[in-house]
Amino acid sequence: MNKIPWSLVRLYFFGFSFYQKFHHFFIPLLRKKNDTKVFCIGYVKTGTTSLYKAFNILDYRAGHLLKRGSEPKEGWIEYIKKSNYDAFTDWPMARIYKDLDKVIPGSKFILTVRDKKALIISVENYFKGSPWELKNSQASEQWLQKYEKHNQEVTKYFKDRPDQLLVMNVIKGDGWEKLCSFLNKPIPDVPFPHKNVGRYKKGVK
Repeated sequence: MNKIPWSLVRLYFFGFSFYQKFHHFFIPLLRKKNDTKVFCIGYVKTGTTSLYKAFNILDYRAGHLLKRGSEPKEGWIEYIKKSNYDAFTDWPMARIYKDLDKVIPGSKFILTVRDKKALIISVENYFKGSPWELKNSQASEQWLQKYEKHNQEVTKYFKDRPDQLLVMNVIKGDGWEKLCSFLNKPIPDVPFPHKNVGRYKKGVK
């Protein structure tokens, strides 16, 4: 995988933040609000982008990689409570799921998971050249330990509430049947958006 200069990545996110402001403003004009908020609380590179696309197909007002209210944690919570979105993927949901569960009762949570070996290859490639680059095997192992600890804590937290937590491995084929049953949505007549399946199998995405 070719190394992408971090300066270009920063430029992308700068542009994305402006796009998100317009998207957040106009999305109420495009889609009806869903009664229940849904949060993807899986780690990066576990299929969160595929889930974001799936939410859009299911007519959720989906938000991805929220940039508003980034600090402190109370800022995230307040922004999400007032947000026009009703489905959320990626940052910072994995960090604040317990708080979201408390302040927005009745919400649903989806934990995306992935084979550890393929995951760490993908993460190493994804963060290469960035301030979060995993520079050696020890750093990679520590990252995996945090990933496993997070998944264990999530499943333990929701162990008595199976109606509020769904565990999905979209890379291995979990799709519409599992997701729509959990969300009480009809199954769309389109393929589930397994984004870049070929690259997933190689551990690059």
